[in-house]
Amino acid sequence: MAATLVFATGCASWDNPTQSQTQDLADSLQAGQDPHAKSGVAEVSNLGEVEPVTSAPKPALPVELTDADGHDVVVEDTSRILALDLYGTYSKTLRGLGFTDNIVGRTVSSTEESLSQVPVVTEGGHTLNPEAVLNLKPTLVIVDHSIGPQEAIDQIRAAGVTTVVMQPKRQLDSIGQDIRDLAAVMGVPSIGEQLAERTEKELEEAKAAIAEVLPAEPLRMSFLYARGTGGVFYLLGNENHTQDLISALGGVDVNTENGIGAPSPASPEALAQVNPELFVMMSGGLESAGEIEGLLQRPGVAQTQAGQNKRVLTLPDGDSLAYGPQTPELLLRAAHALYGEG
Repeated sequence: MAATLVFATGCASWDNPTQSQTQDLADSLQAGQDPHAKSGVAEVSNLGEVEPVTSAPKPALPVELTDADGHDVVVEDTSRILALDLYGTYSKTLRGLGFTDNIVGRTVSSTEESLSQVPVVTEGGHTLNPEAVLNLKPTLVIVDHSIGPQEAIDQIRAAGVTTVVMQPKRQLDSIGQDIRDLAAVMGVPSIGEQLAERTEKELEEAKAAIAEVLPAEPLRMSFLYARGTGGVFYLLGNENHTQDLISALGGVDVNTENGIGAPSPASPEALAQVNPELFVMMSGGLESAGEIEGLLQRPGVAQTQAGQNKRVLTLPDGDSLAYGPQTPELLLRAAHALYGEG
């Protein structure tokens, strides 16, 4: 994030974090059947919620910064937070920092059970509803340009709400820094350092465990985004950082390999060109498409190698491309689904 952070008081304190489950997942990962010979849908069910580093963060406020849009902002109150982005990363990170109870609004991508009763302030997917935001009387809105439009963000700021526009890299190797940046905005840099270090350690453990079970020939994977049985049917590539996810799973991102950057229509011609062994999809996307049989009715899908073997890996919608504290667990559970026994 392009920001200058000046702290008014000292660092906040933290409790000892609860032991993570990622090491158990890593230790239990063993190679099973040849992944090239498998067929059918492999599902990664909903992940556990991020374990907070502390249950009682004590922000060192005020925090003065210049946000990603060039606005000078003073954060003075974190009691009522809206953390809004396309991927749900901010709400998961805030939970890790101990701020779940302060979150009063969310996007549809923040699917955590602990937030199930918190109002959604986006409509039609990821379009901000300024009125819904303002009705919640937030003391702090954290947002980035993965959602919008810009006019909605400007309207919220103009109404007098403290608004911080972030600019995370949202890549595998930026997870720790993205956590640190958000923690700095919240006035808890020490807690952020602890969460970042824990996540980076878990990520290395996950990558090492996955490396032990990879086949000699990597799986060719394509991230396919679908919503319903109509026109929302895209191949995702470099701009959504699908290569980070697929490479961490030991696969080849055939979309990026074929030059797909921005979301691109999954036409029969495009599907034939990438011709993956495996589609990676969001769980809700496959469900909305009519599960595997509905997906196979889409023109061109059944002609791919993945279609012929009904081969799909589904990931929880709010975790698949979030690149946050939950990513090590996501990678390990996906590796169990792809390579593990059973």
